[in-house]
Amino acid sequence: MINVYDGTCTITCKSFFGPEEKDGIMKRINSAPRVMVSGNAQFDPYAKEVNIMANIVMEAEAKSENARMDRAEVKRVELHMHTQMSQMDGVSAVEDLVNRARKWGMKSIAVTDHGVVQAFPAANHVVQDNGGDIKVIYGVEANLVPDGQTSVYGAKGQSLDTEYCVLDIETTGLSYRTEKITEFGAIKIKNGEIIDTFECFVNPEKPIPYEVIKVTHITDDMVRDAETIEQVLPKFLEFIGDDVLVAHNANFDIGFIRHFAELQGYKLDNTYIDTLAISREMFPDYKRYKLGVIAENLGIRVDVAHRALDDVKTLVKVFEVMIKNLKAKGVEMVNEIDNAYKGEPDLKHLPVYHAVILTKNYVGLKNLYKLISFSHLDYFYKKPMIPKSLYKKYSDGLMIGSACDAGELYQAILEGMSEEKIREIASFYDYLEIQPVGNYKKYIKEGKMDSNDDLIVINRKIVELGNILNKPVV
Repeated sequence: MINVYDGTCTITCKSFFGPEEKDGIMKRINSAPRVMVSGNAQFDPYAKEVNIMANIVMEAEAKSENARMDRAEVKRVELHMHTQMSQMDGVSAVEDLVNRARKWGMKSIAVTDHGVVQAFPAANHVVQDNGGDIKVIYGVEANLVPDGQTSVYGAKGQSLDTEYCVLDIETTGLSYRTEKITEFGAIKIKNGEIIDTFECFVNPEKPIPYEVIKVTHITDDMVRDAETIEQVLPKFLEFIGDDVLVAHNANFDIGFIRHFAELQGYKLDNTYIDTLAISREMFPDYKRYKLGVIAENLGIRVDVAHRALDDVKTLVKVFEVMIKNLKAKGVEMVNEIDNAYKGEPDLKHLPVYHAVILTKNYVGLKNLYKLISFSHLDYFYKKPMIPKSLYKKYSDGLMIGSACDAGELYQAILEGMSEEKIREIASFYDYLEIQPVGNYKKYIKEGKMDSNDDLIVINRKIVELGNILNKPVV
């Protein structure tokens, strides 16, 4: 069995011969500059892919190839590169990558493996052994963890006893860029009393996927005669007014509402609270944080789930418990909620984002080694993690970039967070990173984006942020 590469892809070839022939044949194949194979291509049920059952394997002369070169007049400096030390995300030795960069005329290249720095010694040796004509920037693509979850967005000095609008929406899918709202549900509360209720279907003007129907039990027949989002949304925005909004996994709901509000020329800048983030801090012993699970753990009965108003009724009861607990902790203002349960970060329940950390000097290199040690010894949960506060403590001599689509900034834009929150996130980083849209094609396959144009919009947004905040974009 041999793997044959033709310059574009690899295919496995199989051939059968007697054991007495094996050594001689394999020796000839291994020493041949090239081989030519003839046989039948067929699906291999064991390998689960197409293989060639080779009838003929011939030795061939070496093919003269024109090595790929970088012909750009101004050479790039690659600041995001993985070697074979990156688990499941790199196959090339650092020596090969640095030598290829040198051959292409690059003057500098960064080594940023996932969470580790084992490639540094080999990178240093390959530079020293070749006269030091290329500079290696030592870095890491870290798993960055916020020290506490943000549960309150856009607080404006409201008392904890303010008026709240607890809400939920149902949709045709997960991305506000490609999907539609099918139902609104909202309840206004003040001092534990229900003031008003809003509930209605929305005609999404597109079929509801079967997988969504199984979850929400909302069918095309139920929304066919409903008003469209252009008709419903103004009524909903009037209903919520300037109340503090409350939702479970609020960035999902608010992201959808804000998107369609902007399409109609409205601006949604209400303060909003995410009860999912609060629950993770308030109930750290829970294993899951779905609304129904939290309600069950609190002894709250749930009759119907995944219908907007029914979920809101459950959330109202859960939120009442949260308010009572917050008051017991001495919280009086909405903007104090995030500080009520501050402590050592619970890595099991916090979001994890990629960030590229680069060293600027030997002080930074020493601090990077400290961060790597802490991440493996004190902050390891399935993978090494670096809390933001720890990075700030050892940031001397280092610089941090926003990384790829797994980074905090890209995810904030993807989720449709407010402009204020996106700028706050971007301001933390020393430079902002954009990558070719081909790296993000998965979002089109997943239905979160319609086309390359949507991916380009996000890259342009990051460039715009760099210009506004006076940060380099690479």
